[in-house]
Amino acid sequence: MKRTRKRADTFKKKPESGATLVELMIAMLVLAIGLGALTSLFVGSMATNNRNRKDTSATLLAQKVIEELSAQNTNATVAVTLTDCVGNVWTIPSTQGAPAPYGQGAPLATSASSPYYGGIDFGQSIGSVPAGFGMQYVDCNQNGTQTTYDVRWNVMTVTPNSTRLITASARQKGAGTNGLYFAVPITLRTIGGS
Repeated sequence: MKRTRKRADTFKKKPESGATLVELMIAMLVLAIGLGALTSLFVGSMATNNRNRKDTSATLLAQKVIEELSAQNTNATVAVTLTDCVGNVWTIPSTQGAPAPYGQGAPLATSASSPYYGGIDFGQSIGSVPAGFGMQYVDCNQNGTQTTYDVRWNVMTVTPNSTRLITASARQKGAGTNGLYFAVPITLRTIGGS
């Protein structure tokens, strides 16, 4: 009989091990906090990607204006036209420019305290830009949404033989200078001449 008891002792039930309900709830809470942080990261990444795409489009628009103006002979009288996706026709006139420090066209920011110092002054309304030196270019995306870009330029005569400093700036219209959709104007400059 002793033998049987020994066998019964060896087959005693051990206490069950596993996770309690409280432990599972704590694990779910930690997982939820981690997933919430990842969701926030994804939203921020998508907004940054969108802003970068808009900055690239603004850069291409400023570059287009720079190329068209620098390719023109300073004595040419033929203007170049651009048509946006909704059919607006924008004219880039041929110009010799005006002497420094103001040039001809969109006003330059000449105050060191201006956030636009050294470039086109976006602190002034588009109405203050002379005709032919600014446009509200509309870009259409593949999904049907439209983005309007505020594009402005200035032409300054550098030397008497018609060498010009051409400054062009563009930014997404409605993008402020603070917040999630902050957009600094893209400013490009080049020297062009005849």
